[in-house]
Amino acid sequence: MKLNIKKFFISLLTLMMVSLSSISVAEQLIFVAEDLPPYHFNGQNNQPTGILVDLIDAVMLQAKLPYKIELMPFARIYTVPHETPNVVMLSLMKSDDRAAEFKWIGKSFKSKAFLVGLKNREDINIKNLEQAKQHIVGTIRGYHSEKYLKDAGFTVNKNMHLSVNYKHMWNMLFEQHIDFILTNFIAIEKEMTSIGFKQSDIKAVIELTDFPGDLFLATGLSTPDKTVNKLSKALAQIKENGTYDKIMSKWGA
Repeated sequence: MKLNIKKFFISLLTLMMVSLSSISVAEQLIFVAEDLPPYHFNGQNNQPTGILVDLIDAVMLQAKLPYKIELMPFARIYTVPHETPNVVMLSLMKSDDRAAEFKWIGKSFKSKAFLVGLKNREDINIKNLEQAKQHIVGTIRGYHSEKYLKDAGFTVNKNMHLSVNYKHMWNMLFEQHIDFILTNFIAIEKEMTSIGFKQSDIKAVIELTDFPGDLFLATGLSTPDKTVNKLSKALAQIKENGTYDKIMSKWGA
């Protein structure tokens, strides 16, 4: 009888430990982003680093929640939060067509958008987006910039080219397969340096003042409101206490 009681308590303890472990894994937040310097990219020891990685570290220190950060292709980043709770995108542009698809935690960054071209392309001279339709503009598939260009009247395989990542996009520009890139200057220097190009070889041609440049932390509709509110509060707190500005200053953003 004593042996059976001992076995019972051992089994009960094991079950409790498994249950607690399952709860811990279920409550862990997973922050997802693509490889996009200087916002989020793999640094030393192949570990995620960047402006918004530092931001998440600060937010989660404030929120006191378990988490990890994973880099993956944008197409997967966009679908995973819909399928799995507690998955948060680090930098998603909020647009009318996306507003109801996600829970929006708060603004993580603000950038300006430009059409960028090569300095040595003296054969091209445009003053507005309408004139750019006579040329080929590149962006990354799945980005809001794809929708922006399509809404402005650009067409794939005519005057718009979609790349799978920023390396392919910049190569297309320097090989003159495309004439412009829709991008922002925050990401340009580290992007170009990482693939062997020089920022001094490009120029901003026109600024797209109507392009929505606000980036948000966003999660799927299945993530509990309690978690969303806790993250939103933590983000607001690090903005109020000066931590956010220190992170931006560190990266020159």
